[in-house]
Amino acid sequence: MTASVTAWESVPAVEVYPGVTRQTVSGASATVVRYSYAPGSVFPMHSHHEEQVTIVHAGRIIFTVADDELELGPGQVAVIAGGVPHGARVVGDELVVTDNYIPSGQRAPLRIEEF
Repeated sequence: MTASVTAWESVPAVEVYPGVTRQTVSGASATVVRYSYAPGSVFPMHSHHEEQVTIVHAGRIIFTVADDELELGPGQVAVIAGGVPHGARVVGDELVVTDNYIPSGQRAPLRIEEF
């Protein structure tokens, strides 16, 4: 097969943390993860080997990346190097929707740690 098409509406959403749901589409060498964050939700600090490119589609979110805080809104993109601890929290009372692009079709589990 040289191409496939998937509608986000058909991809099951799994709650990974309170108020944070994840939908995942993977190819042979890349993964796209759509996260939806309810107001007040937090994604804990974690790391993974792969670089991550995150596009914010809706709402405002603060990413803590190592010792830095980056506030992003719709249309902004963050590139996070592999192996760097990072986490996120929602700013305000809007739903946040992001797409994360990861260069791995078989992504390793996240390493949630006390940073």
